[in-house]
Amino acid sequence: MFPVSILENPLLLEIRDFVCGNVDITEFIAQYNHNDELVTFLDSVIEHIATHNIPIKRQTVFMKNVNQNRPFELRSYVERFIKEYAQDFRDLSDTWKNDPPKVGAYIKTQSHLTAQGAFVIHAIVADLYYQIDPTLARTEKYHEEFVFSLDVLPGYLAGGVLAENFVSEYILSKYPSTMKKSERKRLVKEEIKQSFQRECKGFPRWIQMPEWPIGSNERPMIYIGQKAFEHFSEYYFKDAITSEKHTITQWW
Repeated sequence: MFPVSILENPLLLEIRDFVCGNVDITEFIAQYNHNDELVTFLDSVIEHIATHNIPIKRQTVFMKNVNQNRPFELRSYVERFIKEYAQDFRDLSDTWKNDPPKVGAYIKTQSHLTAQGAFVIHAIVADLYYQIDPTLARTEKYHEEFVFSLDVLPGYLAGGVLAENFVSEYILSKYPSTMKKSERKRLVKEEIKQSFQRECKGFPRWIQMPEWPIGSNERPMIYIGQKAFEHFSEYYFKDAITSEKHTITQWW
């Protein structure tokens, strides 16, 4: 189904090593960002599947307490890039909704420094490789780290790129996944609470995605409070080092 130009391309081996966990995502992204051929190669696989109407393989998975504890098929990312792409990826910018980027460019919009971004990048690449070789066992470490992050991130931070970047780079990295899960969870939650400080009783009640800002020395700013207006809300912070004030505005 796939031509020699794909099956015997050395780039396929690099992708395979990333999918199975032999190559870490930091190394893979460094290569990805400096090698346009790798980006083009991923696009070419999608284009070949679409052009030749190759049946898209779906992975059968089992997730505890999901689908009445029965195995089920995951919808393929490859399907999303071929069919109704913009509707499936709801985080596309308004500019891209009418002319969405290809898979190669879309991966570059994801931050591998966040647990969610790393999981999405790996899931897309692994699913694409699955269309070529469904026998390869993919590493589960990015999925497991993403699930863990969902468990420890409070609602006022979850989904905010800057905050997730900070937590992933400066907190999660200090407590490896080899630790006892309950102890790791306790320590991470405690450090998140200490890192994202406030001078008021409550936490930000965002009307859009969280945008807790990062200030001097890569430290989260201190939350002061918020005020709601007719069509927008303002969120007030100050720099933890310089005390300089900063306002985040979100519109209804």
